[in-house]
Amino acid sequence: MNNPHGLTPPEILTICRLRQWSSDRTTLRGGKTTDYRREGYTPRNNRAADAKLVRVIDFERALANLTEKEQALLLLTYAAKETRYETARAMHCSTRSIDYHLRPALKRLASILERLDLL
Repeated sequence: MNNPHGLTPPEILTICRLRQWSSDRTTLRGGKTTDYRREGYTPRNNRAADAKLVRVIDFERALANLTEKEQALLLLTYAAKETRYETARAMHCSTRSIDYHLRPALKRLASILERLDLL
């Protein structure tokens, strides 16, 4: 598989975890733990909802180890899927600064997730 951005496997997994966290958090905040339209009615599977909650809590614990600037940068870029230009406008800096700080923040989160065995 070609990797046009030169990301390492832990960095790619970190981006996937960021997006999974964003999706899980949105689902849990909305109180929706299953997709009844797709699954039909079944008794509630508490284990699946609990596992999702634990994933969200664990990821937020790892994210808390980053600085506020790193958190905002990663969340805007990967969870909210903003462009570099939109992220730069939101953070009041240049797009070059975003490019410069994004990769180290991603590497730092990847190392934290690996240390906590969450990748």
